[in-house]
Amino acid sequence: MKSISVIGGDLRQLTLAELLSADGYEVSVSGFGRDSVSGRYRTENDLKRASEADIIILPMPVVQSKGLLNAPFSDTPIALSEIAESVKSTALILGGRIGEDTYSLFESCKCIDYYEREELMIKNAVPTAEGAIEIAINETPVTLAKSRCLIIGYGRIGKVLSRLLYGMGADVTVSARRYSDLAWIEVNGYTAVHNKDIIKSADSYDVIFNTAPALILDEEVLAKINPDSIVIDLASKPGGVDFQKAKDLGLKVIWALSLPGKTAPLTSGKIIKETVSNILYEEGV
Repeated sequence: MKSISVIGGDLRQLTLAELLSADGYEVSVSGFGRDSVSGRYRTENDLKRASEADIIILPMPVVQSKGLLNAPFSDTPIALSEIAESVKSTALILGGRIGEDTYSLFESCKCIDYYEREELMIKNAVPTAEGAIEIAINETPVTLAKSRCLIIGYGRIGKVLSRLLYGMGADVTVSARRYSDLAWIEVNGYTAVHNKDIIKSADSYDVIFNTAPALILDEEVLAKINPDSIVIDLASKPGGVDFQKAKDLGLKVIWALSLPGKTAPLTSGKIIKETVSNILYEEGV
């Protein structure tokens, strides 16, 4: 059985370690201090020894700031270079949202980004959508039922979010750029609007959710938005909102990044585990 080191991350990675241990893998955890105590896996305080495992699983995202591992529970900062110095050339490196600098550090190893796996993205859409709804409930003085909600983008998150809001009784409008998506939006019972036409009705929504990884809510559109509404941006960096212009206009904008890890870490950890298990199976581990 191959040895696995889970280095850095949050509660998602601890859940991942628990579940992999339950499957019979020899798992150690590093970068969590006293928060990593478990009867299933081993806590490894020696980073050099942890980095010598056959499989190293890094967090999502891998990097917290330039050169430093995303390890919020660690007692001390962990440099990615420290791990790279001791890693075996035969090791398999798994991480979420791996950047070019990380690939370069581990160029002698095989690196796989589990965040890019379609099964993870699809399943992650559920906790992301639920987290967005939680924000909307907490940040608005009215119920979502009968509220006018605009969802920008009909990808994985847009599909789940529109279904949940519709089930809550919200008046749901969904925008998209592809006409095939607009057709599906209508078939599913929502109001469809092309992205280029959002500006025409921008002042009529109580809550606007952006899921599109492009600048849709630019200066022109933001100027039309009702100042009493709330904008929740779910897109990864650089986001889909002109944040400075929104601030200048006094609009309430919340950039809700990494919601799965914040709102449902156990479920998210299980999703990562299922994805990692698929990768290990495909790699013959």
